[in-house]
Amino acid sequence: MVITVLLKNIKVIISITVLLVAFKYRDELKSYYESFINEVAEDKPGIFTTSKLAQFDGVKQSNLYLAVLGKVFDVKEGKRHYEKGAPYHYFIGKDGSRALVTGDFTDESNEKDHVMDLSCNDLLSLLQWRNTIKEKYPEVGTLIGRFYDENGQETAYMKEFYGKIKQCEIEKENSKKEDQKYPSCNIAWSVEEGTKVWCTKSSGGVKRSWAGVPRQLFTPGLERPRCVCLNEGDKDSAGLIKEYDNCPKSSSECIVKN
Repeated sequence: MVITVLLKNIKVIISITVLLVAFKYRDELKSYYESFINEVAEDKPGIFTTSKLAQFDGVKQSNLYLAVLGKVFDVKEGKRHYEKGAPYHYFIGKDGSRALVTGDFTDESNEKDHVMDLSCNDLLSLLQWRNTIKEKYPEVGTLIGRFYDENGQETAYMKEFYGKIKQCEIEKENSKKEDQKYPSCNIAWSVEEGTKVWCTKSSGGVKRSWAGVPRQLFTPGLERPRCVCLNEGDKDSAGLIKEYDNCPKSSSECIVKN
């Protein structure tokens, strides 16, 4: 009985000791683990570590490799764009996905491939960038890091990215439908009149059979309303639409006093 209790206590002490040691040396253990993973990955075909990818800069290795959203491409055929001194050389030997939409070609931080805080328009543009590069250049592997693990499998970050892309596509489609229903007004400004808004059968870039009347459309989250053309025959208009002050209800143009 005493021995059983003693063994249980020893197990508890050992468990606590292991946890304390792991907590104290967590950074060192993480570094050792990452080093081990990198060493193993160095010999895996199609799997790149950051150091391995950096070798393909056109100097250390003749090929020019870059990564977009964790996918590695050989862009040697476009060397005039990517070789040293060329406009897009920044992207060589790394994943600089963020700069494809921000235009910051000086970012060498650990956040240069972090994209989840970008707008939907930026994320969709970024995905289009990767698709364009994929059409033009051969894909040669995946980069271990934010988007893929050491086995080339998607990380939780990448899955979250694709989830946000789906959400963005839904929002874009809803926005397109709203633009069809509530096309933007034509807008002009002059010293004499101030701001003039008016509707035609093609205002907002939407060709239609009706011109509509200018209205203010308030959108949650935005400080200012936007001017839209409302079809007077539309009985299902949004509740966040307001007429312009001092403008006849059925007029196709209004003068907006600032």
